[in-house]
Amino acid sequence: MTQDLDEFFKNIPKDTRYHIELRTEAYLAEPVFEVLKKHGVGLVFSHWTWLPLLRKQFARVRSEFFNSGSQVVIRLITPLRMSYEESYAKAFPFDQMVSGMLDPEMIEDTVRIVNEAIKDKIQVNPIINNRAGGNAPMIAQEVAKKFSAMQGEDSGSG
Repeated sequence: MTQDLDEFFKNIPKDTRYHIELRTEAYLAEPVFEVLKKHGVGLVFSHWTWLPLLRKQFARVRSEFFNSGSQVVIRLITPLRMSYEESYAKAFPFDQMVSGMLDPEMIEDTVRIVNEAIKDKIQVNPIINNRAGGNAPMIAQEVAKKFSAMQGEDSGSG
C-alpha cells in the first residue's frame, strides 16, 4: 500500500492542500505516515465507527501534523462502534442532540488536537456530521464550550 500511495502522490500536481482520510486502522502506521510526510499530505483525524479514539490516532503520529500547507482536518462522523446506518437512524431528523449518542471523549480529544494545532500555528478545518451526536451545529457548540473551558483552565494554571 505504501508504494502505491507514494507513486500516487508523486504523479499528481504538487499542492499544499492535500489530506487523506484512512478508515482502516491498520493503515494508521509509521510506513504510511512516512509517505504522507514525504509528500506533505495531511492525515485526517476521523472519529468514525471502526477507528481508535482521536487521541490514539494523534498519539500514533506523535502529535505531528503532516500537511505542508500547515492545515489539519478533523472529522467527527459517527460514534465509535456505531454503524453509519444505526447512527443515521438514531440522529434523524438531525434537529437535536440525541441522549447518549455524543461521546464526551470525542469533544475533549478534538479540543486537545485543536490546542496542539494552534500552538504549532496549524489551521484547523473541522468537519462535523449530524450522525456524530444528532445535530452538527450543536456538536460544534459543544466543541466551542469545551475549548473555552480548557482555555480558562490553561490561563488559570499559569
